[in-house]
Amino acid sequence: MVPLRVSAQWVLPVSGAPIAYGAVLIGASGRIKTVGPDAVVPRPPDAQVVDLGDAALLPGLVNVHSHLELTALRGLVRGLPFPDWLLTVRAIKDTLDAAAVRASARWGVLEGFAAGITTFGDTGSGLQTAAALAELGGRGVAYHEIFGPDPAACAEALAGVERALEALERFQSQRVTVGVAPHAPYTVSDPLVRAVAALASGRGLKTAMHVAESREERALVEEGRGPFAEQLRARGIAVEARGCSTVEWLERAGLLACRPLLIHCVTAGLGDFGIARRHGAAVAHCPWSNAVLGHGRADLSAMRRVGVVVGLGTDSVITGGRLDLFAEARLAELGLESGLSPRELLRLVTADGAAALGLPGLGTLEPGAWGDLAAVGLTAPGFAAAADPEAVVAWGATAADVVFAAVAGRVVFDRGRWPGVALEEERAACARAAAAAAAVSRPVVPRGMFGRP
Repeated sequence: MVPLRVSAQWVLPVSGAPIAYGAVLIGASGRIKTVGPDAVVPRPPDAQVVDLGDAALLPGLVNVHSHLELTALRGLVRGLPFPDWLLTVRAIKDTLDAAAVRASARWGVLEGFAAGITTFGDTGSGLQTAAALAELGGRGVAYHEIFGPDPAACAEALAGVERALEALERFQSQRVTVGVAPHAPYTVSDPLVRAVAALASGRGLKTAMHVAESREERALVEEGRGPFAEQLRARGIAVEARGCSTVEWLERAGLLACRPLLIHCVTAGLGDFGIARRHGAAVAHCPWSNAVLGHGRADLSAMRRVGVVVGLGTDSVITGGRLDLFAEARLAELGLESGLSPRELLRLVTADGAAALGLPGLGTLEPGAWGDLAAVGLTAPGFAAAADPEAVVAWGATAADVVFAAVAGRVVFDRGRWPGVALEEERAACARAAAAAAAVSRPVVPRGMFGRP
């Protein structure tokens, strides 16, 4: 790979002050060699040169929680109680064949590139997202989602995990990491959580889990009641009140020792965040999804007071959202005891997200870091009246303003084009998947949560 030199009106390193008329040089290794004023950054004769002009160049954005394989289900399921929403989503997805799921995941990656997202923390039940990231040049952690609420089927579920990890191994690289994700307290048994924790610890796998997401989950874990408990009992699975919060339960089960990514944490309190911080667990905060599904707001102020590392995620686009981390950052700031500075907002979607996923060398523009870039065009009228470039981007940018993205020095999006991608074929394949999903207007919901072992 040849070096890549990118210049713009502003370079926003996130780790330091903005650079006017700056440039970034990425070496053939994919790592940044030089950042500085355009006049002093070297111009190797063999470098690919990109001059973005009136734009702000910043680190590639990090989306710590997505479900890219569900991209084709955008907006299909709305206005249902959360347990019914989950069952309906799963039933629709189960009607899609492997080609449709693959097309959905690939379009999600491409949509992310166009939104400046270069790194994903993605959870899914198949191989398609890991394959899409590997094939399209994206970066991220592909968490294999694990289901198994019946303690009697723990060995069967664990054997399935082993098979999935073996299949996923071929996609691992410097860019793509494979992890495991016990889905949620209502879809995994206590023995399975302990077994997955032991497996992850023994193999050094990254872990993630939907945690403290809803009132229904809280009722199940703390009191052994509510709709999730009823669904489990309907399957003949015994349910007992654990008498503690979900975070405390995961500490007892050993999963927190794996320093997991705790997804959502809406019903978590200050004590839970203290436990998470003590174990080095991070939080994926998904403001839009939490609001649309009626869960409420995660307490970002409490997380920051305790010192928990927090990154932002879009969750799936089923709720009608977009892969827009700029919008998520502004939603996250609403209701805070004290506002965040523009640089702090940008850190939430760059350096903090990388730290939450445990991926070093990402999220800042400095020598030695990976050459993952995103750029926001500054030609729209709304950008003209502000002098602070960090404020312009943090408070005004949207996914639609992104003009450029690169991963490890390879351009993956450039002013409306995805280099090397047969765009019409990808678009048509995703459209077919979306049509197939939409055709399932009244899916048959399986008895019991997700119909899994």
